[in-house]
Amino acid sequence: MITFDLSEEQELARAAMKGFGAGELRPIAQKLDRDSAISMSTLDLLWSTGLAQMQDAENKGECAILNAIVLEELAAADATLALALATPVAFAQAILDQGSPAQRQTLLPLFQGDGFHAAAIALMEPSFGSNVSMLATTAVRDGDGWRLKGRKTLVPLASLASHFLVIAQAEGERAAFIVDRGASGVRIEAPVPTVGLRALEMSDVSFDDVRIASAARLGEHAGSDVQRIIDSSRAGLAAVMTGLSRGVMEYVIPYAKDRVVHGSALASKQSVAFRIADMYIDVAAMRLMAWRAAFELGNRRNATRAAQLAYTYAARQSMLIADEGLQIFGGHGFVREHPIEMWYRNARAVSMLEGVAGV
Repeated sequence: MITFDLSEEQELARAAMKGFGAGELRPIAQKLDRDSAISMSTLDLLWSTGLAQMQDAENKGECAILNAIVLEELAAADATLALALATPVAFAQAILDQGSPAQRQTLLPLFQGDGFHAAAIALMEPSFGSNVSMLATTAVRDGDGWRLKGRKTLVPLASLASHFLVIAQAEGERAAFIVDRGASGVRIEAPVPTVGLRALEMSDVSFDDVRIASAARLGEHAGSDVQRIIDSSRAGLAAVMTGLSRGVMEYVIPYAKDRVVHGSALASKQSVAFRIADMYIDVAAMRLMAWRAAFELGNRRNATRAAQLAYTYAARQSMLIADEGLQIFGGHGFVREHPIEMWYRNARAVSMLEGVAGV
């Protein structure tokens, strides 16, 4: 029997995150966007949700679904802040899932404190048509270690990160390497001004012949499944885009009901009503696809297809929903009095975070 009912714990988490997002995050989202920065106090507030601390090796299946639920609720308030929390969570997940016992023992305690701890997966590269299947960043064996060379782009909160999980080509396959920000040859550049997700302070990070120990390879001698890291990132991005799209829809509906045009409410016009109905259908489909990918990841199935479909569909539909929301608001959608214009920019930015969606 197939059921889409959430457990009591999941329902409680969903309600708590919905209230937290509406009460704490949405009121400050536009200011953060204008300032192009997130204060440390706000990052600590995000950390207080406990999402990073609740990652558990014993309950990976439940954690994967819970992550998708929480990220959707946070993104419904603000996608930028959802991604600010998702970034270190993704790093910690990769260590928990595929790290060696020594790597888990060393790194996972960093994410158990009360204050925000930044770390990031460095995947995208600054080349036209960047494809995660064909990376220019390389790791070459050097004695009992490796030499890492390459450049990664749009790394969220890079200036705050203590570690990077760098995806590179090594001996004919993709591999992940844990790199300390203080390692010689690591250069973190100033944040890149972006159209959307402005407060996420995304930067390019260069690795110029960075010498790293053999133990820095994720999984050490056993290696790691890089595709699984990519699949997890795609599932997380799909959940974020679902939340962003739902936020647009929920903001548009009361406006369309209250806005009177030519003697009747905007929502009573068939063309507008059909657009809102399509939004609802698309958001529901995005959610189910994100949950399907998370379920397969949590149960250690091959989630590549489900994650790719969830990510690709969400990237396309979130942009369409944001555009529809802007159109329904008309001229009001273009002014900063309403967050619609920010959500429009954010939808475009989130959908481009992986570059070309390769496998």
